[in-house]
Amino acid sequence: MILSDNQKIYVGDRAITKLMFETLANKISIEFDCVSIFETESWIPGESIDIDNCVIDFFEVTNYFIKPLGFTPNDFIINIEISSHKINIKTLGELYNSQNHQLDIVEGELYIEFGRYAINE
Repeated sequence: MILSDNQKIYVGDRAITKLMFETLANKISIEFDCVSIFETESWIPGESIDIDNCVIDFFEVTNYFIKPLGFTPNDFIINIEISSHKINIKTLGELYNSQNHQLDIVEGELYIEFGRYAINE
């Protein structure tokens, strides 16, 4: 599925559950616990199409990064910015702190530049 011009997605207070790299295919897939698709001005609970365990595939990936180094996006999404061929997702998650030997809650970032995408229902 590709969004039409009047459709938007909502992933706030949702989580990334899986991140998959297919390096030979230049493809990155992100699985979210839920994605809501809506056509109104802003997201209204119960008035959207909710897709549980939704995977968004990004094809023709030309650049990506995950910050901080060693971080795996593994908790709630706090911000997402999408433009025509770029996506930037900020999340909260756990990162091992080798100085105090504990897990710290940190803000992480996942950035992808891509040619096209598809939403798998």
